Amino acid sequence: MLPARKVALRVNGVRVANARVRRSQKGRELVITDPRLGAFAADETFILELLELLHPPETRNRLPNGGWRKVSLRILIALLGSGVVRVVGDG
Repeated sequence: MLPARKVALRVNGVRVANARVRRSQKGRELVITDPRLGAFAADETFILELLELLHPPETRNRLPNGGWRKVSLRILIALLGSGVVRVVGDG
């Protein structure tokens, strides 16, 4: 099995360091933990963006939007749930 790619996550423009998938009665959901707000489940109204940390900052800075790209809630849940990506705190 390949190791998970490290990514940074922004939710509504704010960087978050802790996001995970949990099972609920409705199915799988994305849970974000913020030091000030605590844990909460994200829904489709949130703007989610990923930043691949594989590339050095010099390369990311030359990309459109600094390398940040929007991702749907459904896709992010699938990526995290399958272990393809892992959200980390620092870039």
